[in-house]
Amino acid sequence: KTLFVNKFVYNSAFTANVHENHFPKNKSFVLYPPIDVDNFRPGNKENVILSVARFDSPSHPKRQDVLIAAFKILHKSYPDYQLFLAGGSHGESDTLLQLKSQAGDLPVKFIVDPDFTKLKSLYSKAKFFWHAAGYEIDEQTDPEKVEHFGMTTVEAMASGCVPVVIGKGGQKEIIKKGTGFLCDNAQDIAANTIDLIKNEKDYRETQQNALERSRRYSIDSFNSDQKKILK
Repeated sequence: KTLFVNKFVYNSAFTANVHENHFPKNKSFVLYPPIDVDNFRPGNKENVILSVARFDSPSHPKRQDVLIAAFKILHKSYPDYQLFLAGGSHGESDTLLQLKSQAGDLPVKFIVDPDFTKLKSLYSKAKFFWHAAGYEIDEQTDPEKVEHFGMTTVEAMASGCVPVVIGKGGQKEIIKKGTGFLCDNAQDIAANTIDLIKNEKDYRETQQNALERSRRYSIDSFNSDQKKILK
């Protein structure tokens, strides 16, 4: 049946690589999702680290527990920072309750089911964006458990947040050298964030690079890439 298919369209090179074990490589086409980057703006930045991901996603865990572990390390040196964990949840899920217990007295704020206006406000004030989906996952054997692309990462970058994420799946395509950090574990996440907190100049440069990088995934870029499918 693949003889009658002109193009297999994938949302990232990572996704393409997974499916090319079954479908012709010469028919692959990567079309990144369109992100309305113009709808996001950096605001007055505060000492806030933000993560945006569902709390109850059993088939694709977002691993906010890893972020709390990283924040515990960072908090020892920078107690004036806060960690905001935003995401959807079906009520007080077991995962959410466990995360709140793990956070204990740390300055960790849980924002459950925020609307889009609230999300944009959180992005605008956060200095850093953390994400840990894919932690300790073998992306070759369990590709469905990592981020195939990473839309929230792009939204954060467009809002002037420096991304510090687990380096699996599509995240590796979004974040290039000088635009953020790809990490292996909680220690890496904390250490890379601390390095930029210590060096304001490096932070500003990385922030600007991240902003510019987010343009690659704009609606205009999507429309331009989409036309290439027809060639």
